[in-house]
Amino acid sequence: MTPPAPPPILSTEVQDRVIVFLVDDHEIEAELVRSALRLDPDIELHHCSRGDEAVAQALRIRPTVILQDLGMAERDGLAIISQFRATQGTHDIPIIVYSGWDNPKIKSVVFSIGANDFLVKPAEPLEFAARLRYHSAAFYNHRRRLEIERALRASEERLQQSNDSLLATNRKLTEALTRVKELSGLLPMCTYCRRVRNDQNYWGQLEAYLVEHSDLQLSHGVCEECFDRQASDLGLSPEGTAALREKLKARSGVTVTKAADVKG
Repeated sequence: MTPPAPPPILSTEVQDRVIVFLVDDHEIEAELVRSALRLDPDIELHHCSRGDEAVAQALRIRPTVILQDLGMAERDGLAIISQFRATQGTHDIPIIVYSGWDNPKIKSVVFSIGANDFLVKPAEPLEFAARLRYHSAAFYNHRRRLEIERALRASEERLQQSNDSLLATNRKLTEALTRVKELSGLLPMCTYCRRVRNDQNYWGQLEAYLVEHSDLQLSHGVCEECFDRQASDLGLSPEGTAALREKLKARSGVTVTKAADVKG
């Protein structure tokens, strides 16, 4: 479904114009309205005498106020008001019902279907012009508010896109920094002394290389085979070796680990 087009925003040069669209099937009523507004040159009047053409003409003229008669011959005024309110392009234009029926029940109905005001014929010219200007100004303010809201939404969308872009860049930088600390490729190691050659072509201890090139923290212990060999070199018997192992374990200074427990 295609979204409805946004309402047109009138330029600031025409925002003082009051464009009145009178829907009344009597030409004499149009002349009376023109006469009542003759001292107000800023109010522009358009007249439609056929109810079945009212919406189409309003879409072409783009009035700021609609004056709607109720006693139409071709079509009921209430139905025309409902059609105005249901049509994109006229649904938010202020509607003043201009009728000779001064009946509270009728007023209640027209307000319930979307009319903004009710004037009883014939209207006093000063009040008539004042109400037309009031509703026209409200219409312009409404359209400006819609434009501001659209601009704010567009600004929020751009800000969100910028924020998403910054977050994505930050993630990439974090991943790149993590990869810098990862070891990869071939590491030259001496077959005899087990030292490794660093980037400056110097040979050094494997532990120093790992600490420098990664986030590893090394701890030291003694495997069981090396412990037994060192104890044997010191002349300890198997029983003495076992006793020394337990003594060191109790002190928690040196950990003796079986070779099968060492992984990697």
